[in-house]
Amino acid sequence: MKHPGYLSFELFSRFLAALPKRGLYLFADLLFFIGHYLIGYRKKVVYANLKRAFPEKSPREIRQTALAFYRHLADVMVEDMAMLHMKPTKLKQFVTLPDLDVLEELYQNKRNVTGLLGHYGNWEFLTTVPLYSRYTILSVYKPLKNKFFNRKIYQMRKRFQEIPVPMREVYQQVIRHQTKGHPFIAGFVADQAPPKNKSHYWTSFLNQETAFFTGAEKIARKFNHTVIFTAVKKLKRGSYQVIVRKLADEAGETREHEITEKYVRALEQLIREEPAFWLWSHRRWKHSKP
Repeated sequence: MKHPGYLSFELFSRFLAALPKRGLYLFADLLFFIGHYLIGYRKKVVYANLKRAFPEKSPREIRQTALAFYRHLADVMVEDMAMLHMKPTKLKQFVTLPDLDVLEELYQNKRNVTGLLGHYGNWEFLTTVPLYSRYTILSVYKPLKNKFFNRKIYQMRKRFQEIPVPMREVYQQVIRHQTKGHPFIAGFVADQAPPKNKSHYWTSFLNQETAFFTGAEKIARKFNHTVIFTAVKKLKRGSYQVIVRKLADEAGETREHEITEKYVRALEQLIREEPAFWLWSHRRWKHSKP
């Protein structure tokens, strides 16, 4: 028998999926109030991250950005719950892909692609890319400790024929799809904090010396992929846009760390333009550079 809490989550996510946008965001408003004012979800982490990233901002500006972040985080949470059961036609009301021609050109040229993204906007809306593109999508993820929510993330990313790939299996899956001959995109959420013993590349990011994973770059260079930066920009509440920018046409011809550095700069620019839409509740700077 399913745990009552899990069953409640399932029923509530179906209920959210059936709501019009106005009703969906009423629940987001309630979640924002609970998360920020009643629980104070990771407030110390959020405010500390913002102060370190933007030392030039006044306390008032930091607070305004933090409040905007908590409102956005509440939106993302209800959107993701609803997305589990939302029909494709309704999902397309939330997100558009104006740069589809970039992917179409790469597909026509039979280019395999490494896609680098970050925890920006609502990154889970990238699961809708197969609704627009003929590419096979390998969605690389780090399994969650909570088995129920790990299963839900897996279901969300598999709904529209994406192939969820645990990080430990990514190399084998890339080799497997290389031999199939059908063009694919291997998508990496590349702004996660690597473990201390795997912090091999450090660079300045939001005024901090920051470590980044280099595995995606290594795979792209080894197999000479085209590399893209992609993000889900929030235009307004309930309206997102997937952007696609080339970082390298042929990764095999780039220098070591060149791709990672270009990715970091592209992500940093987005965050500086709209800082509230990045995941500030993440303990991104828990390790210091040796």
